[in-house]
Amino acid sequence: MSTIKRPTPEIIEALYELGTDAVTSTMEALGVRRTFMEGPIARVPGSKIVGPALTLRFTPQREDQMRGYQIPGVSVEESEPQGEEAGEKTSALWEVMFEVQAGDVIVVDGRGDLATGCFGEMLMTYFQAQGGVGVVIDAGIRDSVPIFQELKVPVWSTAVTTGGAGHLNLFPADFNLPIGCGKVLVNPGDIIMADDGGAIVVPPRLIPRILDIAGEREEHEIFVRMKLREGGDLRKYYPFNDEGRKEYEEWLTAQKQ
Repeated sequence: MSTIKRPTPEIIEALYELGTDAVTSTMEALGVRRTFMEGPIARVPGSKIVGPALTLRFTPQREDQMRGYQIPGVSVEESEPQGEEAGEKTSALWEVMFEVQAGDVIVVDGRGDLATGCFGEMLMTYFQAQGGVGVVIDAGIRDSVPIFQELKVPVWSTAVTTGGAGHLNLFPADFNLPIGCGKVLVNPGDIIMADDGGAIVVPPRLIPRILDIAGEREEHEIFVRMKLREGGDLRKYYPFNDEGRKEYEEWLTAQKQ
């Protein structure tokens, strides 16, 4: 477990102005292609988030590791029964919540499990109250109606489920270490961008170049989109031929005057 380094508000605001598609294309141009998280989709349409990642890793559940397990035929001291939430309080699921600061995103390695609910309404209520901006999960989330419709916590998940705090097939093992989510490496402190198009991870070291390049790319796409809507010749504008590029440069100069 490590404490993450959080970016300045100015960096978050600058990235927020960009689209995930433009940033993905920019990172591809910089040679970083494995950034799109396969599987998680937006559960609250219209949501958009940018923030540093807190990571949470689930492992497969195994009976001998579960609270209350007794080896058959072996005498053990009886203990008072505990509710499943009480048992969870010693796990990484609770611990990662104590790390949440305003603007953070929790990213979960849920091993693609579709039945396990990695979070429920109570933890998402707490998360939202601490200023967390969203969660990305390559597994399921429970209590979908109150979380999506009432709390409106921005969630990107692979599934919704009624499976609860017992986590069925999985156990929340540790947090704030490198994980895989949607077949993508996510390090604690990586920047997560997500909108209706999906969720991507942005390595912090690339951000200065991304801001330089992606802003120009957005302007380029605005111009091309405008010309194509006007019925412009695809061969002239996408990609530019010499005439199309000249028009774009003239338009760009006019926009900056």
